[in-house]
Amino acid sequence: MLNLNFLTSQFLILAQEEGAKSSLQSLIIIPIMLVAMYFLVILPNKKEEKKRKEMITNLQKGDTVVTSSGLHGKIVEFKDNNETVVLNVAANTNVTFDTSAILKKKA
Repeated sequence: MLNLNFLTSQFLILAQEEGAKSSLQSLIIIPIMLVAMYFLVILPNKKEEKKRKEMITNLQKGDTVVTSSGLHGKIVEFKDNNETVVLNVAANTNVTFDTSAILKKKA
């Protein structure tokens, strides 16, 4: 009977040690995953957004652009302190967009 109690207590001690190791591993894995997510998701998005903002600030009249909705047009003028842009999309057809709607500049 004494042997059974001893074995049970040893088993409980080992189980607690394994539980401590498991929780320690979990505490180590979470920060590693957060750092990996930062380098794989957040940092590339920040770089892409920075390039896009730079492209928008460098736009000039006469540039051909594509909007986020897929509309192609030539910049005719800027309005509202460069917050909106007027695009010529066809002969005698001008459309006004927010500058944030411009996706890319065509070559």
